[in-house]
Amino acid sequence: MKRIGVLISIFCLIYISCFSQKKEPLEDKLLIVLDIQEYYANNKLSEGSAQKLIDSVNYVISKTNPNNVIYIKSIHKLLNLSLSYPFVFVTHDSAAMVFDKRLKIVNNQIFTKEESNTFTSKGLNVFLKEKNAKEIIIIGLMAEQCVYKSLIAGKNLGYDMYAIPGAIIGETPKSKDKVMRELINEGIRIIDINILSNQ
Repeated sequence: MKRIGVLISIFCLIYISCFSQKKEPLEDKLLIVLDIQEYYANNKLSEGSAQKLIDSVNYVISKTNPNNVIYIKSIHKLLNLSLSYPFVFVTHDSAAMVFDKRLKIVNNQIFTKEESNTFTSKGLNVFLKEKNAKEIIIIGLMAEQCVYKSLIAGKNLGYDMYAIPGAIIGETPKSKDKVMRELINEGIRIIDINILSNQ
């Protein structure tokens, strides 16, 4: 009788490990790539830091269904003064809005934002509703600003929010680590970039 019980247990373990469907970390999740723009790469980051971030971001993009990748770029406004009417007007700095040439672009799902919180983008919110989004991952820059504010805002909107620290950069490694701990305390889930290698 014991032998039969042992055999049944072994069979169950083999069945579960061989035939059960294990959900992959990025499966069914939308990936938001924040602010990988030439302006930031050239002016805010060292060359080595920018290259490492973009390599990591491109790696995550390569592990994601191309239809689930969303690109966000920040709009830069310029205040202009003129001697003729209108004397003061605002324009967009289109040069600052260009994606870094090293960024892997897999679709045309590109939205703009004027604030740190990416969920202030009306176009993005319409798109997420059409996709019936539930789980969203955010990567990019900067941990202390746009990444943090967007993750918290997404959670407050009812999405299950995820971050991949290996594809996020902060002002310093120490401040980034502090932000990640705060995000975990706020209920944001963390995905280790190293577990994506088997996908």
